[in-house]
Amino acid sequence: MNYTKPSALFARMLTTCAALCAASAAVMAQTTTTADAPPASADSDIMKLNPFVVSSENDKGYRTQQTLVGSRTAKNLMEIPASISIINREQIDDLNAVEVHEVLQFGVAGVTQNQTINDDVNIRGFRTTFSLRDGVTKTGFKRNPMFDVERVEVIKGPGAMLLGNNSFLGGGVNFVTVKPTHQPAGDVQVTVSKNSYARLAANISGPLYSAKGMTVDYRFTLGALKADKDKEIENEDQLFLGGGLAFYFGQNTSLLVNGYWFRDNGYFYWEDFLDYNTTLGTANAPMTAKLNSYSTKSFSPARSRDAFWKNQDSFVDITFLTSLTENANLRLYYFGGNLVDRRRIVRGITITADNHTLLRQDIPILIDNYTNNIQGDFTHKLPLSVVTLDTTAGFDASITYQRQDQSVNTMPALDTANINNFTADDAWFSVPHPGAGQPNGSQAISRPINISYYFQENLSFLKERLILVGGFRWFIPGGNTKNNVTGIVTDSPDKMFKTHKYGVVVRPIPAVSVYWTDTSNAFPQVGYTDRYAGNDGLGAPLSTQEGKMKEYGVKVDHKFSDAVSAYGSWAHYDMSLTHVRTFGVLPEGIPPGSVGIVESQADLAQGWELEYGLRLSSATGNFDLIGTYADGKSQTAADRTLAAADFVPRKTSLMVKYGWTSGPLRGFMLGATYFDQSAKRNANFLIDFPATYNVFTRYAWGKHWSVQLNLNNIGDKRYIVAIAGNGLVQTEAGFDSMLAGKYKW
Repeated sequence: MNYTKPSALFARMLTTCAALCAASAAVMAQTTTTADAPPASADSDIMKLNPFVVSSENDKGYRTQQTLVGSRTAKNLMEIPASISIINREQIDDLNAVEVHEVLQFGVAGVTQNQTINDDVNIRGFRTTFSLRDGVTKTGFKRNPMFDVERVEVIKGPGAMLLGNNSFLGGGVNFVTVKPTHQPAGDVQVTVSKNSYARLAANISGPLYSAKGMTVDYRFTLGALKADKDKEIENEDQLFLGGGLAFYFGQNTSLLVNGYWFRDNGYFYWEDFLDYNTTLGTANAPMTAKLNSYSTKSFSPARSRDAFWKNQDSFVDITFLTSLTENANLRLYYFGGNLVDRRRIVRGITITADNHTLLRQDIPILIDNYTNNIQGDFTHKLPLSVVTLDTTAGFDASITYQRQDQSVNTMPALDTANINNFTADDAWFSVPHPGAGQPNGSQAISRPINISYYFQENLSFLKERLILVGGFRWFIPGGNTKNNVTGIVTDSPDKMFKTHKYGVVVRPIPAVSVYWTDTSNAFPQVGYTDRYAGNDGLGAPLSTQEGKMKEYGVKVDHKFSDAVSAYGSWAHYDMSLTHVRTFGVLPEGIPPGSVGIVESQADLAQGWELEYGLRLSSATGNFDLIGTYADGKSQTAADRTLAAADFVPRKTSLMVKYGWTSGPLRGFMLGATYFDQSAKRNANFLIDFPATYNVFTRYAWGKHWSVQLNLNNIGDKRYIVAIAGNGLVQTEAGFDSMLAGKYKW
């Protein structure tokens, strides 16, 4: 495999860095603040002065209250008219999480898992395939690396106005990177498990340079993972190098550089298949999916020597922050990404009626993805006699290049009752096939361009007891897609469209806030409906879809005493996606009753969610608890009797721990989790997740050392997660144990 060299990405990084440094110098020359005075504590001063930086100084246990994702500036969750959940570093560490699904189960209501091989999630009945890193959309085909992640944020509902990306209808998941620190700090952790599993994660940070008027802090991250799997075809093979630099110019200006290089050559895919007798359901009468007796923990649809999935991902972002005046602040941001993906997937696709013959496919894939994104934000706060105006305005612009070449080749079937007989595979892989020695069957290049600008106003009355929020974002899409086989070029819709967000927050007392919000996305569509017969394309042009949400809720964050505090939220939502392209009876069909492409009214989702937390402190230690409950319903545009695919009506989770800080058990911590969700419909199947339980414990001694044990899925439940075909199924394997040792300073 030949990886594309990241030199172009680094050249862009250096060019942008130079430009931002020049801007920094220009702004610093114009400001009247004491920029040449050495900062007493650079990072804390910047946090106090700049609204684009989040502070974690008041975090206790699993409670985190500040975020950027709700308004593009640092806000307390109590001040934001939206449902936002935050999973902090302490929770990630307690779970020893190596993928985001492990933490989204706990502390976040209304979010469920769609797949096991990437970060694909379902939020309130709407699929979210993209994720965010440090607030910007990032393409990925595997799971995001967690080696340098300090917290995960989830914003629910249409996120176009805030996130600058129109793709997030149900919501978005944001990975926040560990920042450089002004004081020396670091930790090194090694985790081991069965199947020769070994994972290294090291984060080191501290001061790098200090002089009059300038301080430089750094952060370096090293990560690696190697492991076999129960299935012979699968393995883990990761290497991660990350780092960051924080330049502080006085107390008012900073330049933050962050990036990583990540190689993931592990192979894991949809390896299991169903019992044929459970595949005979329909969408209106789905059957509960059941694994085939031959689809065991160790079953593989092919040999490891015949399949591979090599993925290389580079990420760089640069943030320039400055306080222009006491009340005016500027943020400039650049992100560059380089993703190279090479694979040869060998998979099952259909289990036949004899219940043991598995039809298979050989799929070579080549993907190159390059993205550049710039953002600018300006905020100004104007205190008046009865109201404070908090104004934010800015822009986002991105351009992406993606090439994907792919072939889907039908290869010899596999007799799963005689699993060791791969004789036919020797003959198949000994000669070239499309995409593997011969031209690919499909070749496409897409160049989407997205430019948008926004304006948001927060009006605060009565010392922030009443907050009115209103904002608009205008999108100017562009770009095209080219089919390299046919030569056909399809232009993206170029019509400008607008999205909005309105909200009200009322705080009758400081510990309680009541909010209401109305927000939207817009999705231009290409193509036409049918008129007389299926595929005639003679009907009206497809309309622009609108993603809409109305939500109201209550948030609580109260410290009863130094020993007792409680926090949480309750939210009710009503969401829809209009003008859904589907198939139905044509109004002018010939003959009457003919079926073709039509637009139905809307996909709908309604429900309520509860998230709650509690912290109790005593002379001997601290008790922490977080829990969630979600209850909802959905309807598809094509059939109002059907719930949306992969929508989970109910989800419950609980996570508790107690850590001893004094006495004979000092340094010892013990915790447990509970997770359950109701059955979900996936096409003609019902997928039922069983209740699962985890236990974790840690012992820390001295100032530096700790050892931790995580026992996951202690009931050893092996269950189905996702189904793409009756021979193409993803599962969770069952019980897993992980032992970790950490040294920190």
